[in-house]
Amino acid sequence: MIPLVMITAVVLFLAGSFLRFYLPLFWNKLLLCVCSFALMEVILKNDFGDFSLFIYGAFVLLASYSFSWYGVCGSVILIAAFSSGGTDIQWYPMPLITLLLTGVVGTIFHRQLRRKLALETVWQTQMYKQSRHLSILKEIGIAIQSTMEPGKLLHIILTAITAGYGLGFNRALLFLMDESDSRLKGELGIGSMNEQEGMCIWNAVVSDRMNLGDFIAMKDNTHVRDYELNDLLRATVITLSSNHFIQRAITEQKPYLVRSIDPTDYVQIMLSKIFHMNSFAVVPMLNQGKAVGIIVVDNNINHEPIDIEEVDSIIPLAAQASIAIENSRLYKRTQQMSITDGLTGLYNQRYMQETLHNLAVQADSKGSPLSLIILDIDFFKHYNDTNGHLEGNKVLIELADIITGSVGKLHVPCRFGGEEFVVLLPETSRDEAQRVAELIRSKVERHPFHNAKAQPDERVTVSVGLAAYRHGMSIQQLQDRADTALYEAKRSGKNQVVVFREGA
Repeated sequence: MIPLVMITAVVLFLAGSFLRFYLPLFWNKLLLCVCSFALMEVILKNDFGDFSLFIYGAFVLLASYSFSWYGVCGSVILIAAFSSGGTDIQWYPMPLITLLLTGVVGTIFHRQLRRKLALETVWQTQMYKQSRHLSILKEIGIAIQSTMEPGKLLHIILTAITAGYGLGFNRALLFLMDESDSRLKGELGIGSMNEQEGMCIWNAVVSDRMNLGDFIAMKDNTHVRDYELNDLLRATVITLSSNHFIQRAITEQKPYLVRSIDPTDYVQIMLSKIFHMNSFAVVPMLNQGKAVGIIVVDNNINHEPIDIEEVDSIIPLAAQASIAIENSRLYKRTQQMSITDGLTGLYNQRYMQETLHNLAVQADSKGSPLSLIILDIDFFKHYNDTNGHLEGNKVLIELADIITGSVGKLHVPCRFGGEEFVVLLPETSRDEAQRVAELIRSKVERHPFHNAKAQPDERVTVSVGLAAYRHGMSIQQLQDRADTALYEAKRSGKNQVVVFREGA
């Protein structure tokens, strides 16, 4: 039968092995070694002969694995002092030397194994980070392709930088270059201005179990509007010059890490004062070597230090953002060119026809008024023949400016073709439209056009026709009525406004 002492020792060993997992690492290892030594001594009460040396060797290896050289020395001393096996090891030097050598070899092997495992852990961590970054880039790429709207593009990029399931920075600010390429203007920020606000946002995110896609989708949610941050950001302008760090980051085309505020750099001082930043990083946004803007990131909530590797992870996103923003701007310019007149900058005939149709539908559904003005330059052929077509183009441009300055925000000024212009006036009655038409006519009459004295009336003037929309009328009928009124204005002496009236 198994001795009661041995059963007790096994039970205590198992209990100690279970309890050690609730202790810190050092005490965990120490309890394991103590329990193992006690169990070994109980087992070796029986005479195992020379086989006891192998058991002691196993204990030395365990101690060396747990405490390195200290474990080797301590375990050998314990064995020499308290061993109770059949072989009295403390009086024989060779067994002790064997145990020491076993501990030395075990320690060297364990150290090599730890180094290898540590290296593998580093590689695994790096691979995990790279895989995570690739996944983020993939999600961002898909999200970017879904829109050409600049505001949403910027929101997507900054969300990827700040979301916990993204790169995880507490806050990101985006500045874009203005048209003069001499200033950076605050455009959009995501994050909070204080720790309490940041923790509220994060708690909401955790409770809703949001992923990166959820963050991107919640653009209009109150949690991510960050009113205070964006109000401050949009009022911030950074002038580019050679004596601050942002200019250096753009010139050198690489990120810049600020660990502490430089009292000689006024931009660092300004950002620190406005946004309460103590340390932050700046990543330039470049497209084909040209600066598009910058991204500023910091950890104002958890105050974790930013290292250069984390900042480098923003570079691919900044590159994607730069390309997306430039493509969006190009798309917007192309779209604008397709609906505007190249000479005057007013809307063209194509846009006028589409908009007039939509406004007529709106007027029918809402029962609101809609008016249409057509105006034509008097004796324009004479002006061109006298002064040349370049001067005639200048008259068209100046007239377009006069029209734009005379109409309201809801009104739509267009160049219909040649010297003929159209103004669409939604939500505007016939009498109100007549006042607008008369304002345009009088301004043109008083404007000092070049060589106006050579005109038959010794001034450049316009004739204006006006018609009001009636429910059920086609847009062609509306245009025909305004055109009829214009013809009457021309026929009856020019330089006047004629309103189309039923039965007249």
